[in-house]
Parts: sequence; structure tokens; C-alpha cells
Amino acid sequence: MSNNKETIPQYPPCQAGCPIHQDAQEYVRQISLGNYDKALAVISEVNPLPSVCGTICAHPCETECRRKDVDEAVSIRALKRFAVENGNWPEVNKASITRTEKVAVVGGGPAGLTVAKDLVQMGFSVTIFERSPEAGGAVTNYIPHYRLPMESMRKDVSRIAELGVEIRTEKELGKDFTIDELADDYQAIVLAMGLPVSKGIPIPGVNAKGVMFALPFLNEAKYKNFKFEPGSNVFVVGGGNVAMDVARTAIRCGAESVQLACLECRAQMPAFSWEIEEAIEEGVVMFPAWGPKQIVTKDDGTVAGMEVQEVLSVFDEQKRFNPSFGDNKKIIEANVIIFAVGQGNDNLTYLTKDGIELTERGILKYNPRTMQTTRPGVFACGELVFGPGSAVKAMSTGRKVALAVQNFLNSVPFDANLVDQFTTFDGLLDSTVARVKRIERVHVPVLPAETRAQSNDHVEIGYDEQMALCESRRCMDCASGAQCIDEICAVCLTCLRTCPYDVPHIDEKGVFTIRNEECQACGLCVGICPASAIRFRDHYVQHALDRMEDALKQASQSGPATVVFCCSYGAFAERGFLEYLKSDRPSNLAVVRVPCVAKVEVAKILEAFDLGAQGVFIAGCSGEEECTYRDVSKWAAQRVLRAQDILEQLGIEKERVEHLELTPEEVRNFAPIAEAFLTKINNVNDGEGGESE
Repeated sequence: MSNNKETIPQYPPCQAGCPIHQDAQEYVRQISLGNYDKALAVISEVNPLPSVCGTICAHPCETECRRKDVDEAVSIRALKRFAVENGNWPEVNKASITRTEKVAVVGGGPAGLTVAKDLVQMGFSVTIFERSPEAGGAVTNYIPHYRLPMESMRKDVSRIAELGVEIRTEKELGKDFTIDELADDYQAIVLAMGLPVSKGIPIPGVNAKGVMFALPFLNEAKYKNFKFEPGSNVFVVGGGNVAMDVARTAIRCGAESVQLACLECRAQMPAFSWEIEEAIEEGVVMFPAWGPKQIVTKDDGTVAGMEVQEVLSVFDEQKRFNPSFGDNKKIIEANVIIFAVGQGNDNLTYLTKDGIELTERGILKYNPRTMQTTRPGVFACGELVFGPGSAVKAMSTGRKVALAVQNFLNSVPFDANLVDQFTTFDGLLDSTVARVKRIERVHVPVLPAETRAQSNDHVEIGYDEQMALCESRRCMDCASGAQCIDEICAVCLTCLRTCPYDVPHIDEKGVFTIRNEECQACGLCVGICPASAIRFRDHYVQHALDRMEDALKQASQSGPATVVFCCSYGAFAERGFLEYLKSDRPSNLAVVRVPCVAKVEVAKILEAFDLGAQGVFIAGCSGEEECTYRDVSKWAAQRVLRAQDILEQLGIEKERVEHLELTPEEVRNFAPIAEAFLTKINNVNDGEGGESE
């Protein structure tokens, strides 16, 4: 990101929807190819908390994924987790400190960690001051173990520390140090303290014995092994994600029953749908559209229940929060009440002594353009200024603040509104949607509902390799496919007759275009174009094909070599097949993995013979069921037939080229298939007296 005026990039919708603009398309592609190390490298280059985001991210990328126009969005978050757990982490090289200025970051949550990582990589010396025993903010302090194992958070934090960020824990602003004291040693200060205070509702009985608040409860359950007394019946107030965490944690803490009420109806509850469903599966009883009226108490001041009132609407006609209640009321028996209705700031009045102004509501005064407080050189980010939100949203504000600090220390004006400018494109046309093959989403397996609430084990099991490879192939490579080179296009319309997705188009004025944003990147048009006027917008296909010459040279060191063009997806991307290529393949076999054999042109087959190949084997997937594209088998077979015809005209045996569609099991047992083709080529050579072509 930059604050300079540059060419505005175009992102696919998934990347545009991500607050930190993680290139989801690229790491999903690398997973689909079996390149888990590369996938993790792509993720960790931009994302300071890969383990966290792979486990609990709200995945707004999936909300924008165009695959949902066809069936369901690609499970991008789960694929990130797979890469994190299956790739080898790139080495952390300690950042070089090239600047004399030092920066203090107050708060070690997602926003603060992002600021620190970015600034230290810019060459600044950075110190984080975190009031808790561990960095991580709300993620560390409150997210339950069943959602996020702590080793995930610690992995991410340790890598940031290895970059050279100093993290001082159990150091709290306003108690252990002041802004003025920091300013003596640091040339810029970033406030990223989050919203660590649970809110309640001022209703009768709120001070009764047995009333608890979400964040302290979650922290005690996580770190102090909190357990309810036998016979505890818990009532949770709230309908957001924190409320779901509270309810599900209460079950794990031994509550006899857990009930929950919120103002919103079920369809409008702010919690993620999957969190609600999993809570219900674990036994939480919900009362949507019922609001708390008063806490019912016993004579001794302990909680006896909650009186709730029917909610007719939550917002008024002007979309303002203004609940409207009906006449129906009821009392829900409980002896523990936990409020999970929002979070707020600490009392920030101590900041005013250091020249930082607050609003009448006690909120930090903040300039959203410069990202500074009323004291020059003191910046703020994360939930402290933007309110409650996801970890990745907080990270995005931290990234902007890092740029703001850099510009401030460079004495360069900064406007946050000029950062992160990009374009994207709309959903697929209905005509394209109708042609794309439906492929069921691979849902992430979880522990059985009947047993998972009995422990704090991580609920999501995660993908195994075959699941991840299958799910990653559902990505449609939006806008990375065919583009037309107008200068050499003959407008012969061969591509229009070939494309299974109706991407080439003639408008009402007779103008021909290839609608790249509708392209599914199957590559059929590229190989069939007689003018070679079509190229892939993304160069990954050409890079794959260009590897043939080097592979053939290496294989030829052991004698006459044979080329195998094979698919890169599915079983061809599994560790077993890749290990075969690395260690067990015959030395005279040159294997070129391509993103679908539909992308192997006749000219490429013939080029292999020009480079000295004895034979060419096209190894594709078995039938349409194993391929995400349409018509691949048909066109691959036709291209092989055309290559055979040309070879015969040149006096070369057509048996030297073969196309097979392999099942996943055949790919996993590829050795005998390869040996059979090599034997076939040897027999052809023997029939010619052992001479090679």
C-alpha cells in the first residue's frame, strides 16, 4: 500500500473483500497445485497473523467470492488453515534497523501487532507495551480454546518478535507509564488498546449476586479453569459472537443448562450463522426477539431468573437503534446471568493529562485522515477508534497507521482516504453461471456435537489433503484467464465456437471481445486460436509450459527421454505423487505438470519432439467428474489426434503420443502406468532397429 498516486490495481472480489487484501486467489491456487510451502509464503508475506486468520477469521473474502453465484463460496479460511498446518513456514529474517526513530505501540492485539510488524520491516525500532501476560489482545485473552488453540496465537506472535519487535508484557498505560514518559524515548506512539470492558444493561437487579460479564468470564474460563457450582442454570444476554462464545463456554464450565435471549430475531442475530448453529447443537436454548426487562432476585439478593419482554423491532424507520416492545412477557428461570451485549473503552481520562482530548462520551478524539489523536505524533488504530469488529479489520487499520507513522516521521502529508484504492468487478453473468459446473463445497469437519462440549478441544478438525485439494479447485480463477491481443486477432471466431462458457462475445454493434471477467481459465481457446492471439492474463500457465525444455534437458542426461504432460490438480497434487516425481520417477522421464491438460497445445507436443523427446504422454483426469472444467477430455483427445496426424505426415510413429484419462487411484499408483508407456516407446524404437528419432 502507498499514499502516492499510482495505477489503481484491480483485485478479484475475494481479495477486494479482505480488509488487508490478502491474495486469496493465489494461495488457493498454490494449494490446488500441492505447493503448500508457496501457499504459506503468500499468506505470511501480507498477513501478520496467519494461524489466527486461518482459524477464526470472519472470512469476508468468502462473502465476496463469485463462486457463491454458482453454488457456494470457496472455503477460503479453511484452506488458509490447511496451508498453515501443512506448509513449511518461511524463515524469519530479522529486520534491519535503518532509521534512528523509535516507535512505541501500546497494545499487543491484532492491530498493534500489525503496526509493529510493518514498521519494523520499514526499518524502525519498535516496542509493544502489552498490559496482559501475553500479547494477542482479545484473541489471546478471550477467544476460547475450543475455537483457537493458544499455540496458534503464540506461533504468530513469536514470528513477529523474531523480526525484531520488542514485546514488553504486563506494562499498562496510565499505571506503569504515561504518554509523556514514552515521548521522552519514542518519536511516535500508537495507541491500540482495543475495547477490553464488557458492557451491561441498566435494568433492575443488575447488581444481584450471580450477575457476570462476558469478558471477565471468558478470561477466567480460559486461564483459571473456572467452573460453575453444581446446579447452575445460566442465562446469557446478547446475540453476537461474544454471546455465542459465552454460552458455549458456559456449557464447558459445567453449567446444568444454558439459555440465551437477544433483541434480534433469529435471521437478524449478529452472530455468525455457523456459531449459532453449533451453539444450538451443543445444547444452548435460544430466545431470539426477547429483550431483558429485569433480573428477578430472591430475598437473599441472588439471581432467580430474568424477566424478558417480546421485541417487535430493534431499529426504527430511520435505521436507528430504538427497540420496540410488545405486551408479552415471561420469566426465564436462572441463577446465573451473563451479559454479552457489547464492549467499551477503559476510562481514558488519564490521557487528558498528556494532551490527548476525549469527546463528551469519553471516547478518543481522532482524525481519521491523519490517524492521529489531538497530540501530534500520537496515533490510534483498531477497535479503540473504529469500534467492535473482526481481528482482520483491526489488522487493516494497523496497516494504515504504520503508513501514517512512516509519513509523519518522513515529514510527508498523509491522508488515509488515499490508501487502499483499488477496483474490482461484479458477479458473474447469469449466462456464465448457467454453464459453470456445480461442485459441492467441502464442508470443514468438526467434532461430534454430542461429545465436543465436554472438553475444550478445538471444535474444527480441519481439512485433510484430499479435502483441501478438492475444495481449492472450486476456485474459478476470476479474471486470470484468457485475454485477446487485438492487434493480431483475425476475428475468425474460432474461440467463440470453442468456449464452453460463452466468454467470447459479439455485441449489438458487432464488436468482438473476450470477456475476461467471465472466463473460467480452462485454456481451450488459447490452444485453438490459429493466430495465437489469445494469452492468459495470469502467466502461471505459460510458466508451467516453459518448464518443458529444462525438464527434458535434465531427463536426457540419462539417455533418450520421454515427456509426460500431466494435470496439476487433484491426485496429481497429492504428496504421494509429488514424492514419486521427486524421488522415484525414471531418470529419463521428463514430467511437466500443467494446470489442466486442456492447456497443452498441439504446437507444444510437437515442440517436445523438436527438442529430442522420444515420446509424449498426456496424463489427464478421468472423465468430467474429476475435472472442474467442461469439455477438457474432448479437446485434449482431439489435440493428441491432431499431433499424431502431423507426426505421421513427418514419418514418425503416432504411437509415440498417447492420451490417457486416469482415475485418482491410478494417479496414486502412477509408476506402472509410466513404465508401460516407456516400454511402449522402447518397443517402437526397437522396431526401428533401436534408432531414435
